[in-house]
Amino acid sequence: MWINLHWICYVFCALCCLNTASFGAILDSRCYLEGGGSAESFLATEDLAVGSIIGKLRINGNPNAETGDINLSLREKNAPVEIHSGTKELALSVELDKEGVRGPSSIYVNVICIRRHSTDPSFVIPVNVRVTDVNDNAPEWIGTPYTLTLSEVTVPGTRILQGARAEDADQPGPFSTVEYQVLPGPYSEYVQFLNPLEGTLVLKKALDYEQLQNFTVKLRAQDQGTPPRHSDTLLRVVITDADDQNPKFQRESYSAEIPVDGRPGELRMRPEPLKAVDQDEGICAPIQYTIVQSQDAKYFRIHPHNGAISLLTPIGYADVANGATLVVKATQIDNPDRYALTTVQLTRPGSHSDLSTLAFVQKRFVMRIREDTAVGNRILALPTNKPGKHLKYIIPDPVNSQFFSVGSLGELVLAKPLDYEKMTKHEFQVLATDGMTNSTAELTLDVIDVNDWEPRFRETHYEFMVPKSSLQSRVDSFEGVLIGKVEAADGDRNDKLELSLRGQHAGLFEIDATGNIYMRPEQLQSLNESTVHLIAIATDTGVPPRSTSVPVSVTMEGLTLAQSGWNSNMLGMFGMIMGLFLMIIVALSCYIVRSKKQGKSASSGLGLGRNRVHSQAHSSVSSANLVTHEKLAGNGNGNGASVTSGGVSVLHMKHGGNITMANPINNGLHHVASGASSSMALGSSAALLERERERERERDRERQRESYAATVRSIVSRASANGQLFEEDEIEHDSLQTENNNRKVAATGVASGGVTTITTTSANAGSNLLSATDAMGSSENNLTVYF
Repeated sequence: MWINLHWICYVFCALCCLNTASFGAILDSRCYLEGGGSAESFLATEDLAVGSIIGKLRINGNPNAETGDINLSLREKNAPVEIHSGTKELALSVELDKEGVRGPSSIYVNVICIRRHSTDPSFVIPVNVRVTDVNDNAPEWIGTPYTLTLSEVTVPGTRILQGARAEDADQPGPFSTVEYQVLPGPYSEYVQFLNPLEGTLVLKKALDYEQLQNFTVKLRAQDQGTPPRHSDTLLRVVITDADDQNPKFQRESYSAEIPVDGRPGELRMRPEPLKAVDQDEGICAPIQYTIVQSQDAKYFRIHPHNGAISLLTPIGYADVANGATLVVKATQIDNPDRYALTTVQLTRPGSHSDLSTLAFVQKRFVMRIREDTAVGNRILALPTNKPGKHLKYIIPDPVNSQFFSVGSLGELVLAKPLDYEKMTKHEFQVLATDGMTNSTAELTLDVIDVNDWEPRFRETHYEFMVPKSSLQSRVDSFEGVLIGKVEAADGDRNDKLELSLRGQHAGLFEIDATGNIYMRPEQLQSLNESTVHLIAIATDTGVPPRSTSVPVSVTMEGLTLAQSGWNSNMLGMFGMIMGLFLMIIVALSCYIVRSKKQGKSASSGLGLGRNRVHSQAHSSVSSANLVTHEKLAGNGNGNGASVTSGGVSVLHMKHGGNITMANPINNGLHHVASGASSSMALGSSAALLERERERERERDRERQRESYAATVRSIVSRASANGQLFEEDEIEHDSLQTENNNRKVAATGVASGGVTTITTTSANAGSNLLSATDAMGSSENNLTVYF
């Protein structure tokens, strides 16, 4: 009780001291930061106006000039911030710029705080102002304005400009991510960007030098801020003429009269001299004239450069009585594939050629035509032997009559767009009539495939949601997580599509040929966004290839949960390992402490068993006196014996008396039995010991048991040889207990320090004891043992 009061007094004094110290600290808290800490931090946007308050310093004390108790100032001269006099307000004094161009991108100053009316040194408080980015910069085009020179035969879908680029000076993120677009306006339908995130322009519409020689469109680069900032530039396209037009005769047909006498010479053309020109005005290739081989062509020749037709040999009236029709071909010298045809009707004066039978110059016409040929173009001339006459032409085939028409002068005109994917060849007949006679010609038109279809997606925007169960079940797997499917098709018959993904996180995903999008789970931990924006691009295999794109948004509902679950598992495993480690340490500690205690107990038990003799009753004679008594008795009559062997202290024997002996076997044994009964009990103190230690103890017990048996045999043999050692009156006060006259043997186990007591009352004690010893040496039935 007094001790408890003593401790209470000490605790009370300590609390008083702490209270006094705290009160003193509160009185001296000036110039310390509120709530602790050693520095101040503020955030300021880069568009913060000069003179604006950045924040208020959380410094204890009053900086008022009159009633205050502290003074605040800045250590740095010409600092970008200032402290308003008499306040704790920190104000901006210069313009900020996160990019560091127009002003500082961060501020670090030191505030000096001085306690008034005190000799304490001043305090220096670091102040850090972090500048955050705003969308204050618009993208800037690089290398503008752009000028392109394109041939008019450039195929739509061709990439005409690569590397158009605009840079945004804002920090990486949405403020600096640039998107490109062609602004609506005149000629904006001719070009487009391949996708919004790339500065690659493609031709969208076919060019024609004869209709348009140049044009200008406006391009815009815009960031993703709110509101977005943009800048515009111009793209000027100059179109060059290409050899895409055939030569053209100035007249659909010509006529001439053969001289009456049939003399050779130049024929006079009507209504004007025969002439053809290249329709490509920018090229204006030279023309070469020839006469198409026919039955009547052998009589005539044509000048290759001016187109003048002459009669070669004299001909009689009967040779060309009904006149003749020549087919003249005008071919470009630099490109034989570019040519034009016309007819020249030759008549004799006074002949009635108009009454002749109508006939096509050729019975079969074969031609190849591109599927992108514009409607209304003249495809082919179908000359007859009656040029210049307004004949009637009919296409009997109802299908092909929708695609083609024939003019009154025999020109075949395209009436409906061709499509290679639907029909690769057109074969039909053309019937011509002048009202009296008819003629038929066969036409075969092979359609040339052109990559005129861009790939198309089924949707304009794809959005996919990945449930948390998919992510949690596949986060440790190497199998891809199916997110969704995009569908694209191409109208061209022989084109195949190739699908790809673009975007910042496109490397985390894969797309197969069928449009299935998979996520790579092994890289999932590197993703720190719940929504990923991608661009799916479909490119065909046509020549030139065409492509189109569509935005794809992937929202991962369980990404955060999957990552947190993985962290929880790791923490759980770490906790289990730490718990197991602590359990091992506790078990080892208990084992070491218990081993030390058992060692001490064993040492005390052995010492006790080796230094005294136990009896069943309280003994008034010490072990030392017994030893002395035994020696005296032995010296007196030679009938006494004192033997010390293997830790046994003393043995007293006498006929008709008792024998008590110390047993060194098994330290820690306890006394349980008395009289003629013996028992054995097993304790639980060694239950935690290892199996190997138990075996070692068993071997120790066997060795001690053998030593003990040998000692007992030696004592018994000596006692038998010496006979009676003491008189009964000499040991009446000894610790040996004598039964009345009963002749029996009692084995008693004493549990004091590992001592075993054997009491024998028999006239033949030597023989009985020896037999008991033999039994004890071979079995534990005569001993009471406790573990």
